[in-house]
Amino acid sequence: MPAGAGSPVAAFHVELRRSGVTLAVPADRSVLEVVEEVVPVDSTCRAGDCGACVSSVLEGRVDHRCTVLSPRARAAGRRMALCVDRSVDPVLVLDL
Repeated sequence: MPAGAGSPVAAFHVELRRSGVTLAVPADRSVLEVVEEVVPVDSTCRAGDCGACVSSVLEGRVDHRCTVLSPRARAAGRRMALCVDRSVDPVLVLDL
């Protein structure tokens, strides 16, 4: 299945590989909101339009909801906007 394909999971975990932390992302919170509680993250618009919070994805499939990534970048599935993009898989691993 290509990146972004499939049904997003309501809640999932995000592993921050460099930080050695795994966090729960509930359905009602963004990855950005959860991650910035433990790791500083640049963010500006919080709407998926600016690209300030785009981060590298090491493992997992992304449900892309942002407008900042190109169709090619979305298909590759190696980057995501933490403010609006979600996960298709139960665990998403980020390079943070």
